Amino acid sequence: MQALKALWKYGRFFLVTWVLLGGIILMAIGGDALSDYMVTFGLVALLLDLTLGEDYKEYQYDNAQIFYPMQYFSQLVSVASCLMYAWVLGVPNDFLGIAAAVQSLTGYDMLAAHANDTFGFYVAAASVAIIGAAIGSIAVGHELTHRKDMPFANFMGRLGQAFGMHTRFSIRHPYGHHNWVCTPKDPATARRGEHFYPFVVRSIIGQNQQVWQLEAGRLNKMGKSAWTFENQVLRGWGMELVAMGLFAIAAGWTGVMGYLIVGIGVNVALEAANYIEHYGLIRAEDKPQQVRHAWNDNHTFSYWATVAIARHAHHHADADVEFWDLKPYVTEAPRMPFGYLLTIICALIPPLWHTIMNQLLIKWDRELASEEERSIAAKENIVSGQDALIEAGNAYYEAQSLVDAA
Repeated sequence: MQALKALWKYGRFFLVTWVLLGGIILMAIGGDALSDYMVTFGLVALLLDLTLGEDYKEYQYDNAQIFYPMQYFSQLVSVASCLMYAWVLGVPNDFLGIAAAVQSLTGYDMLAAHANDTFGFYVAAASVAIIGAAIGSIAVGHELTHRKDMPFANFMGRLGQAFGMHTRFSIRHPYGHHNWVCTPKDPATARRGEHFYPFVVRSIIGQNQQVWQLEAGRLNKMGKSAWTFENQVLRGWGMELVAMGLFAIAAGWTGVMGYLIVGIGVNVALEAANYIEHYGLIRAEDKPQQVRHAWNDNHTFSYWATVAIARHAHHHADADVEFWDLKPYVTEAPRMPFGYLLTIICALIPPLWHTIMNQLLIKWDRELASEEERSIAAKENIVSGQDALIEAGNAYYEAQSLVDAA
């Protein structure tokens, strides 16, 4: 019993990894089961996010370093989910000889089983690969690439990100986003009144511009050209080209398109997370980050499924803290309206999103913002295009006028 408790305590952050393993097996087997499996997973995940409540506990781990090999295993599973998708896209080629190996070991004819794959099967296979690459890029990959003093951890993080067309994250995120979050300089911070869809485009373009500026600036300080092997952006792009090359070997141009589908899916997923994690929050550029500068979420399933990054307030207040030590900050940080999944669904429906978030932003201005932040927020409210925020902005200026008059 103690062993099972320990397994759950450490392993609950990798539930999605086990789901991916099931998806890889069903991709190999073929048939309609994969579609049913992925639909069921989505519905169960949403149900658990709605029903498990919130977790405000702070946990102690006697063997915390075991989380590193667990993360490395998760990264390998994420990569395997992408490579299995590449195999599916080029079935007759038997990429990496997977079908031959399976048949020699079990007698199962994978190629014959995939002779009549349906459109639904391909959609489900793509969803497995996108979720795998998202875990490898955004969740586990994000955690590992924050460990700059651990070269192997950083490499494993970037390996997962390469299959999500997302190696820029390992540079732009810790050195850009974490320095500029909640200020106009950060393209990954959504502005008040900004809809999700234009935000995605603005953020992706802005981040790609900034990652090159960051790395070129770093190398310039060392007296080196940006066009050098030491440029981590170029090395990351090289890793992505290798990943895309594997898809091309597996399935030609169909494989390349499959890789791009996975990459686009991961990039949009990251921007969905960025959007809900900092939407509309304000910080004076010369002031340090506080827990109030990120929307926090303590929903139990989100805590597990995001590898604890749902406790986003503490992560931004101190990015050196490893995921298992992040604190819930129940009262000090602003709270997301729902768990991650339902909050993202709301963000996809702009009128619903703004109806919910306008009131939460007004509450943040009133209860958590500094006086300087309230002043900046009032200006942002006036130009937000949201009636409730405009009214709040005008009320702020009216109150200031009365103070000045007195």
